[in-house]
Amino acid sequence: MFLVMFPLLFSYTLANISRETSTISTTTLIPETSNVAVKKETVKLNLKQAVILNQILEVYVMKNASNILCRNQSLEFGASLRRFEPWALKMFDSSSKIQSGILFGNLVEFGNFKQCISIHTDTIYGPINGKHCTLKVLPDHYLLKRILSYRNVSEKRWDQVKIFVENATLDWSVCIPDSCDINDTFFHFEKLIKGLTEGLNISVSLSESNCYTDDYPKFTTTELTIIGITLIYVGIVIIISLIDIYSAKGINNWLKIFSLGRNTKKIFADSKTPSDMNCVHGIRFLSTCYVIIGHRYLMMMFFPVINSLHIMDWILFYRSTAITGGTLCVDTFFMISGMLVSVGFYDTASKRKIDWFMFYFYRFVRITPPLALVVLWYCLFMHHFGSGPLWNDMLEIIQRPCQDYWWATILHIQNYVHPFPLCLTQAWYLTCDMQYYFLSPLILVPLLHGKILGYGNFLCIYLASIMINFRLAWLNRYNGGVPVTNQLFATKYFQHHYIAPHVRASTYIIGLGFGYFVQKNKGNRAKISNLTAVAGWIICIATMLASLIGCHVFFLEEHDYNRLESSAFLAISRSTWTFGIVWMVWACINGYGGPINQFLSLHFFRVLGKISYGMYLLHMGVQYMMSGAAKLPGYFSDFSSIYAALSDLTMMLVAGFLFTVLFEAPLIAGLSLLVKKGNIS
Repeated sequence: MFLVMFPLLFSYTLANISRETSTISTTTLIPETSNVAVKKETVKLNLKQAVILNQILEVYVMKNASNILCRNQSLEFGASLRRFEPWALKMFDSSSKIQSGILFGNLVEFGNFKQCISIHTDTIYGPINGKHCTLKVLPDHYLLKRILSYRNVSEKRWDQVKIFVENATLDWSVCIPDSCDINDTFFHFEKLIKGLTEGLNISVSLSESNCYTDDYPKFTTTELTIIGITLIYVGIVIIISLIDIYSAKGINNWLKIFSLGRNTKKIFADSKTPSDMNCVHGIRFLSTCYVIIGHRYLMMMFFPVINSLHIMDWILFYRSTAITGGTLCVDTFFMISGMLVSVGFYDTASKRKIDWFMFYFYRFVRITPPLALVVLWYCLFMHHFGSGPLWNDMLEIIQRPCQDYWWATILHIQNYVHPFPLCLTQAWYLTCDMQYYFLSPLILVPLLHGKILGYGNFLCIYLASIMINFRLAWLNRYNGGVPVTNQLFATKYFQHHYIAPHVRASTYIIGLGFGYFVQKNKGNRAKISNLTAVAGWIICIATMLASLIGCHVFFLEEHDYNRLESSAFLAISRSTWTFGIVWMVWACINGYGGPINQFLSLHFFRVLGKISYGMYLLHMGVQYMMSGAAKLPGYFSDFSSIYAALSDLTMMLVAGFLFTVLFEAPLIAGLSLLVKKGNIS
């Protein structure tokens, strides 16, 4: 229990730094391995102060380390701390002290990371550099239940919240001489922690990746080469852009595709045509924003906050369903993607024979190179963008999968090859979308050649996707809501249900069928009464709200798990949401959208929709880096999450625009030139 006296020592240290030399006395310290007596000056302490300081040295000085250099440098640290030498004070100050709010979920104390790794001093035992290590203390279920009982979490609710807390660790950091290896550090502090927590069943761990010095990674030859190539490319683009602006003769069509001026004009161009489904631009961009906001909430849950247990209370409020149920926005993407593929397919089929090679080639090349660029950034450069107590843990989950399984991401098969951890987490959607696109002729072709066969085939495939979803949910006894846990991506639900193409196909199939319907009735506006239109909007809103808020009941303590109810909700809710989106698009196309159509069809959304792919590819990596480089825990609340999400959106607007004009727009223009063999205006 003497740990509670740490703040007293800290206050005492600050008070004594300014003491005059009259309070200093001289004594002699003879190190274990030295034959030379060295005079040391120590601060006079009264009895209580000396007792406290001796206890502190027992905690932080590894005097029994097996490594001789580590032992001697640790003793030197202890002696220097007695003398209040600045480097020793910094090393002690950088180590964790007992934190307040543990029962509220404040489980992480990182000390002062930057101060620790910046320590450099010369001693008789050689140079001492600061090394920051974070130990993880894992309590057993009995202790977790006891702690949660203080928050009135009953035994019944434990089954619902255990997934949120069962892997929670109390992280405690120490600053030590860099000569001390992980074995000595672990042995000393495990013994200390086990002694202080006698009677509690806990385990302590420390990995090499959780210890840091000031050795920042150097750029490799490959990395420098790619940086050089990128700079040369950007330079060439700038030169081409200047020539395009100032040259009276103009430039070659293939060079025009790299012009920043032309690409920027295309992004901002207002080129509406009668056939445009303009509301789709607004729906797509707002869905992208929804995804970015939702992922910011995930970051607040994945990374340490001082009130992590508050999240268990937050999910009991209806407002939390905007996030816990907000995964439906991905189904909006699936429906829109399927609809646009279907419209494009039947529009082309009405004019000429389908070129199947170009059908697949264009899609793959349109989507994959921008994705490959971001994967390359993950593989080679992400680790240069930050540091911190959580940095290596973050890289292990985010960067390592790309280094090992980049090919699965590029080939759009990682959902099956390596579902955890994913390379470019949000790319699971692109993988599903690409697989659906490649299989879409199974629905598109029968609809093209025969109504009865096409309709029957469409209905059978759609119902099969619903039944697969239901069966997997039933067999695995999944709850109706998405698990709220910082281990979400490691759950069986996420890996084998949430991101599985065979489970999520229903909404894309709806999009394919709706696209066929739109193209078939192109130019013929449907006529319905105003009363019918109002009823349609009411049903649309009610259906979408039910799909969104319906998951709330599954988080309530008084709600007993019902296998049929949960499985049916998972199987049907995404389709009901999607039918709401279908009505929204149909009503806007046929003139029954009113102010909603006017808002969604704003030119503003058309512009932002063109950079949304870049925003989608880049945003989660930036969010991970910002969270992984944090030196202190955050604070979870709706306000702080939205505030951070708005910052993410602002950054992504800039990053997405630059990514689009530099890389994506030239690719699109080049494909257009290749396929259509036309001019680039």
